[in-house]
Amino acid sequence: MSMSDDLLSISKQMQQINYAFNKVIQPYRSTLWNYCLKLTGSPWDAEDLLQETLLKSFSSLSRVEQALNPKSYIFRIATNTWMDSIRKNKLETVEIHPENTYAEKSVSYSDLYDAIDTMVQVLPPKQTSVLLLVDIYNFTAKEVAEIIASTEGAVYSLLQRARNNMKKLHSQHNKEDELKHIPLSGEKKQVIKEYMDSFVNGDFQAIGTMLAEYATNEVVGRGLDIGKDQIRKNSMGDWASGGTKQNLSSSYIELWGKGAIVFTKETESGPVLWDITTVEINDNYIVKHRSYYFCKDLLLWAANKLQIKMDEDKDLYGYNW
Repeated sequence: MSMSDDLLSISKQMQQINYAFNKVIQPYRSTLWNYCLKLTGSPWDAEDLLQETLLKSFSSLSRVEQALNPKSYIFRIATNTWMDSIRKNKLETVEIHPENTYAEKSVSYSDLYDAIDTMVQVLPPKQTSVLLLVDIYNFTAKEVAEIIASTEGAVYSLLQRARNNMKKLHSQHNKEDELKHIPLSGEKKQVIKEYMDSFVNGDFQAIGTMLAEYATNEVVGRGLDIGKDQIRKNSMGDWASGGTKQNLSSSYIELWGKGAIVFTKETESGPVLWDITTVEINDNYIVKHRSYYFCKDLLLWAANKLQIKMDEDKDLYGYNW
């Protein structure tokens, strides 16, 4: 048996274990995604942070030999991952030094929720995390101490300072990116248009010719194919056999500051959001293809923005949408 066959065998075993892991995590997935959204301020970044958190949570299990609270476990890894990214990008903000006034009551839920964008920009990362975990997600100080690897006393101190800092902020409002349909022009966008037309028409052979030799296709959270031949053999086969041609329409829009292909499906009650895909083009070939078909929370957020319903005829780790 070759080393590549050994890795393939391990990969298949890990897929089964990963499925079991995701079934345990699934009840907390939406709450975690919304937490990631509040930390990052972008649905794209929230999905990336969620996927990185799940990957780290899964891979770390082999080194943990104790019982774990699933919700606290994944929130801890999400928090640490976000804070690490802040440090790496040198985005640490200068801490505000509030007056020594004691905040007996927490900031109101509605005021806090409306000020999240400003809070993430103004408060130091640990204050942001503690305030969100306690006042939005109702973790106890003991649980938060475990999540951020600190003490209950430190949590109370961070919480008080964060609440005082929030009281100093003036009224804020969240600004949504205006929804824009991007006119398709230029060589890259022409490739995208050909891809969209081919996908809607179920012409997967045509899509195969658009792939670069070492292209990647990722169904976010579910699988990754590397190389044109593997994509055509595996993913492309799934698309071709999955009845993809089902009254689909597509449009290329600017969504949260990024160009994205939106697929909608026509139903008796009107169009529903079916999938969101992003593609990267180089030398007129698709080099990276990402489908967010199973990313329920990102799709729901997008559906609300697009003012349409989301296609809920899906199954994710044994849970109906």
